Amino acid sequence: MRILVVDDEVGLRNSLKELLSETYDVETAEDGEKALQLIQEKSFEIVLSDLKMPKLDGLGLLAKIREVSPLTSFILMTAQGSIEGAVAAIHAGADDYLSKPIEFAEVFHRINRIIELRAWNAKKILNSSEKNKTKLVGESQFLVDTKKFIAKVAHVNSPVLLLGPSGTGKEVVAKAIHEAKEDNNSPFVAVNCASLSENLLESELFGHEKGAFTGAVAAKPGKFELAAGGTIFLDEIGELQLNLQAKLLRVLQEKEFCRVGGTRVIKSQARVVAATHRNLKDLVDKGLFREDLYFRLNVLQYQMTPLCDRKEDIPLLINYFWNYICEDLGMKSSLSPSAKTVLEEYHYPGNIRELKNVLERLIVLTPQNGRVDLPQLPAEIANRAPSQAPVAVVSPISENSNSNEFQPPSWKPGMAIEGYLDHIEGEVIARAFEIVGENQVQAAELLGLNRGTLQYKIKKHQLAKKKSA
Repeated sequence: MRILVVDDEVGLRNSLKELLSETYDVETAEDGEKALQLIQEKSFEIVLSDLKMPKLDGLGLLAKIREVSPLTSFILMTAQGSIEGAVAAIHAGADDYLSKPIEFAEVFHRINRIIELRAWNAKKILNSSEKNKTKLVGESQFLVDTKKFIAKVAHVNSPVLLLGPSGTGKEVVAKAIHEAKEDNNSPFVAVNCASLSENLLESELFGHEKGAFTGAVAAKPGKFELAAGGTIFLDEIGELQLNLQAKLLRVLQEKEFCRVGGTRVIKSQARVVAATHRNLKDLVDKGLFREDLYFRLNVLQYQMTPLCDRKEDIPLLINYFWNYICEDLGMKSSLSPSAKTVLEEYHYPGNIRELKNVLERLIVLTPQNGRVDLPQLPAEIANRAPSQAPVAVVSPISENSNSNEFQPPSWKPGMAIEGYLDHIEGEVIARAFEIVGENQVQAAELLGLNRGTLQYKIKKHQLAKKKSA
């Protein structure tokens, strides 16, 4: 626990330091300006400051500290009987106050009370973070590989670049990387680079000083400051304008930045995890993304997989999100087996985000303790029900065929497109095995699938049973 004592009375200042140094790490400053300089260089849990001082008084110091170190606790020392000073201190955001002449026993009492409050708040945050801890749901090979990647990169501070379609869970993986650190009580701060204009995004990322632009009535720390010691997640990094790309590059290279309208250099202590659905290499080739920034970000790259390529995870995701949403909303409802089957077979072009939104809509619109059946499903999903699949429309492929060409079965009016395509998928996979000689690795490569997805599709189309028959 580090405490900063600020007072222009050298006797009191030294006495407090001598007293508190037996228990805490204590530094001193003779005025507010010197104290502010120390706070910008080091971190202090508690500041114990006099109210009346030359250059920068106690209330002025408090205001500055709330800008640069909002988590620091502040105790203001006021003249005896100065009720106005005490009230002003509390209104200004002080955590406590002491009246002079100082009783040393009371100093310890007030400091211990603040330490207990900080510990209680930390425990509350920890319990909340445990309850909301990120869960990676699924058993696909992709999930296995993802967990291995997270374990490898969690304990280093190198940038991570997550690539893949929207809705595939890039922020979930970023949070999991952050939470896998030994000290996962540090902040995780997310910024969507596509949601703000260039000027607003610059202020959001790096903060601004008072008067930096119209409407900047007070100084404000940016996301990089708020993420100090933790992780900043830059979503949709491919939408970042070139001007801001240069400033982000400086943060990655030099580990420092300035607020908008400011000159004070602030050290960056946050790990950067970036994500995009865009092809950054193509953007580099088109001059829309800095090549040097691309190389800085692309230290630890991971490719996210669309949900349609890890369909074995869908039943588990449905169970997880259904229970999670019901508990979160305080509602109870259930899924009929037929509705659950249809939901499991849908391809979800919007990936996990679409799946979760569909389930939340069903839960909200279903009466308490009600049951969701086929009629309640969205039309685009219900129309793809397995019962509408075509029957016996596929011409068998000769087992002795040496041709690598595949002739798809003919489509007839009334056949549901989803079921028809499922039949074709099964036949194509079977044909791939005939070509490569039952080698799953080669078949997966030929079909452009990962092995876990191929194994799921083998079970889905019951190809293993057909081969053994």
